[in-house]
Amino acid sequence: MSGIIERIERESGVEGLAEILADRLNPSDLQSLLLEVMRRRAAKRSPAELLKDFATSRFFGVARPDRPALLAWEQLTLALGEGRFAPVELSPVAPLGACSVVANVDQDWSIGTTRRGEVVSDPTNVLALEAARLRRAGGDDVHLMTSHRVVRPQNYGDAKAAGRIDGVSRQPMQMLAHFRLYALVSAGRDRGGYGFEAEALSRQVELLLEAFGQFLAPGPALRLGYTRTATPNVDARLEALRAAADANGVELFEEVGREAAGSYYAGFCFHIFAGEVQLADGGVVDWGAKLTGNGKERMVISGCGVERLLGLRG
Repeated sequence: MSGIIERIERESGVEGLAEILADRLNPSDLQSLLLEVMRRRAAKRSPAELLKDFATSRFFGVARPDRPALLAWEQLTLALGEGRFAPVELSPVAPLGACSVVANVDQDWSIGTTRRGEVVSDPTNVLALEAARLRRAGGDDVHLMTSHRVVRPQNYGDAKAAGRIDGVSRQPMQMLAHFRLYALVSAGRDRGGYGFEAEALSRQVELLLEAFGQFLAPGPALRLGYTRTATPNVDARLEALRAAADANGVELFEEVGREAAGSYYAGFCFHIFAGEVQLADGGVVDWGAKLTGNGKERMVISGCGVERLLGLRG
């Protein structure tokens, strides 16, 4: 238990307060309690306080992306994805634990709500839930894509704290905590020999390379890096990346020692760069097996930070 929680319990005079709220109250009662707390706090606020928070907090301000460029990107990905990925529109909120339950990230990366949910902080995790739902319903291979504005409470002044898929790892401290992510998720059954993983990686990487190449042209050369924790004699995943790189005239290289390959991803992951700037991040994850309870389920994810992409185009 953190020192902050210990202080709160000591000053409130309620020993074990965090345990009471987290473990002893059933979810419905906790929700009712938190809603009442928020209602009382909101009733005490003034319009001046409201405006001050909006003007000073990095969570609430407006973003001003290049709207024509943003629309051009979304139209391009919809056109290139037709027949390859089904576009979906996500709710702004997801079930509590949408990221932390299946991925190696802390719950503090998301903003929880009083209604057993959280604000979406990574659309790939929510797409994974939809893909798992469709797979459990007896669907064939699932390939989904979305573009979604997310909120993350971390302060990105420290580049090492920026995570994996956001594409804003050097975001200055004064930047807003919300930004747009483009995400892809593929789910299907194990075919042996990394067959499904290779097909899904090929589908996603080819789309991303085509989209980046067209959107940024003329621009810096694209580069495709990969990391794997095992090196089989025949690796269909690597061959899929090599074919995608060759088809798009892109350099393929190995990124050695990337910890995410074994801690976040299930043994294989990739980056796409424009020059030295990271555009996209993705790889194989074990979320499909976890969500469905079926060890034969396979899943591949990827995505990019759209604001960074717009900045490069500008």
